[in-house]
Amino acid sequence: MPHPIETDTIKIAVLGAAGGIGQSLSLLLKTQLTSFSNNRHVHLALYDVNADGVRGVAADLSHVDTPITLTSHSPADSADALRDCLINAALVLIPAGVPRKPGMTREDLFAINAKIVGQLGGAIAQHCDLSRVFVLVISNPVNSLVPVMVETLYASAPAASAGVERRVFGITHLDLVRASTFLHEHTVNRTEPSYKMPYVPVIGGHSGDTIVPLFSLASEQQYIAQQQLESLVHRVQYGGDEIVKAKNGQGSATLSMAHAAFQVVKNFVLLLTGAADTISGIFYVSLLDRAGQPACPGAAKLLAQIDGCTYFAAPVTVTRSQGVVDVDYGILGKISTYEREKLLPLCLPKLKTSIEAGRTVGTTV
Repeated sequence: MPHPIETDTIKIAVLGAAGGIGQSLSLLLKTQLTSFSNNRHVHLALYDVNADGVRGVAADLSHVDTPITLTSHSPADSADALRDCLINAALVLIPAGVPRKPGMTREDLFAINAKIVGQLGGAIAQHCDLSRVFVLVISNPVNSLVPVMVETLYASAPAASAGVERRVFGITHLDLVRASTFLHEHTVNRTEPSYKMPYVPVIGGHSGDTIVPLFSLASEQQYIAQQQLESLVHRVQYGGDEIVKAKNGQGSATLSMAHAAFQVVKNFVLLLTGAADTISGIFYVSLLDRAGQPACPGAAKLLAQIDGCTYFAAPVTVTRSQGVVDVDYGILGKISTYEREKLLPLCLPKLKTSIEAGRTVGTTV
């Protein structure tokens, strides 16, 4: 039976807190969230199947001098660990799963991580208020795991899951972070040093060719030769491979991913505490509701431009009570010919395949 969310405390559950991303993200949450909590108490609930790992992370973070409450949860300590972690959670962060290793794509992770995310989704459906909780999926492959989560919530809580697709988000913000970084490096190499980071929207999915960086819409406009542009696009699309190769089997992108996830989480905290009425950002979301109808205003017009691709990373507006309330379909009317005729056609068929794989697993978890 779902429990109501406490009104005086913002509880954030981190599922997979002992992993590479989970540890780094938990550190950022413990050290930085007080600045964004609008004088509300924050409870950080850390969960991991690695009992020693999550106990150690919680103990270590408990020495950090911020007034954020910490609790540690693991199945080895209690059969009800996941329930205790999720009860009253307003925000559930999911970095759980196995990391990518050399030679692996995000899709190679699917069989393992889909099972993990499906199990966590079942627990969220059982112990969280689906009309109020936000679920942020960080685990890869995001393209498939967000559909797994949505379908699992539909199946696990048929009576309570209306509109839940508007409250589940795939975190693709690392693609925007990389695009900003790489464009800044390109600019610095050609001009005077700049201390202002450009904003580069990135739409589509979160794996290889499904990632569509929109350098034509960058906040800092400058001429980029086509060959250099293609190199920048490729580096954003396959930036994760750089990290996997550099770590030589010792992990994937954890620090940069934690940074990117924190940028997203702090905005949700502003929303949950009432410091903001709405937040906007690019998220990978479902464009259809459970009945197969457009999930929110703008979704139908975006679907018409992306060949009916039912999940897509696009600019959205989010409210606390309703989740996603608007999708900015107009962004596709502003992109360059190269982005529209070369990048988007490469993205869509691969993204559709990933989505279908996730939906299939999600309906059978």
